[in-house]
Amino acid sequence: MIGKFLQLAAATFFLCQSHAILAQERWAVPEYRVFGEPSSEADPQAVERLLQSYRLAWSAQDAKALADLHTPDTEWTNAFARIIQGRDQLEAFLGERMFPGFPKAISEAEARSLTPVSLRFLGDDAAIWHIFAESGRNEGRDDPAALRRVHFHLVLEKGPDAVWRIAHTAIFDARR
Repeated sequence: MIGKFLQLAAATFFLCQSHAILAQERWAVPEYRVFGEPSSEADPQAVERLLQSYRLAWSAQDAKALADLHTPDTEWTNAFARIIQGRDQLEAFLGERMFPGFPKAISEAEARSLTPVSLRFLGDDAAIWHIFAESGRNEGRDDPAALRRVHFHLVLEKGPDAVWRIAHTAIFDARR
């Protein structure tokens, strides 16, 4: 009887462990896609310029330049559920709390790895943009050498000046 119990316990343990491993399996990122129709031929290029500006500002840890890519009433939620409302508050958070906490080399590597997943145009002046970066910010991880994938869901708004800015950011951290 005890032997059968131990076998059942071992089988249950193995199944639980395999489920945890499968749940953490990292799937391949799909090919980049654009959904919807931009209101002008210039919109996709303008969004691409926004990505380049985002990369440069992130790489340089330039809080002001990064905040300036956002609308004045932006809402930014990071992977730790910190919610920052307003461009000025975002600049202060980035410049005083976030960027000083990490070596510039980490931000540079993340900026190089920023990869678009999809862009969805909504009407004439809004879009949702999904990008991700491979990040070396691994505090609290079992394997500090492993990169983690950080996804950014950005709601973009085209202002009356025809400039695209980030109105809302939701960041989530896909850890292994």
